Amino acid sequence: MKKAGLVIMVLLLVGFAAGCIGSNGTGSTTSSGSPQKTTTATPSKPAYVDVNGTRIYFNAIHFYMYGMKTCPHCRHMHEWIPKVYGKDALTYYELVNNQTNMKLFGELAQLTGITGVPAIAITYNGTLYAVIDGEYNVTATPQILAAAINNDGVLFFNGKTYLFPYKNPKAKLVIDALYKIFVKHESVDVQKILDELKTNSTSTGNSTG
Repeated sequence: MKKAGLVIMVLLLVGFAAGCIGSNGTGSTTSSGSPQKTTTATPSKPAYVDVNGTRIYFNAIHFYMYGMKTCPHCRHMHEWIPKVYGKDALTYYELVNNQTNMKLFGELAQLTGITGVPAIAITYNGTLYAVIDGEYNVTATPQILAAAINNDGVLFFNGKTYLFPYKNPKAKLVIDALYKIFVKHESVDVQKILDELKTNSTSTGNSTG
């Protein structure tokens, strides 16, 4: 908890939304690898939505989620995301009985303070733009992405909303780690990241609400 506490202090993060408390588990199935996109537009579903002048194309959105089959919030999101964005729009990492996913989720917890599931990352055209701790209204995803894109950063929802600008070296360090854990499904050197963050006492994120 000491490492998690340090990063929470650096990033000024607190709990957000509905979620289940994570627990230790070892070995199950997971879907990973390169994200596949949603299907093309149908008469009932447009190809994109315009958010204050920013076009967000649905087939460019992809979700990555760490969850547990025992968690009702995870089950809801696991059903809701494909229903709204298509069955190929979600990459899901099951924590129950899966040592690899538990290890990566542990690294995520140390970096961000997220200890509950679902933990969700959202990319647009392969770029990470949001990380959300807990269940949320997935129909708001285009608005979240437009805000992140227009501010050239990653929005972090964890009780409050924080923007981590891509142009800020400290923020970029955290963004790159989150990208590896969620999108590439790879381990990161948590201690090295913590040491680099501690070299500057200024906060990595800027509160937006």
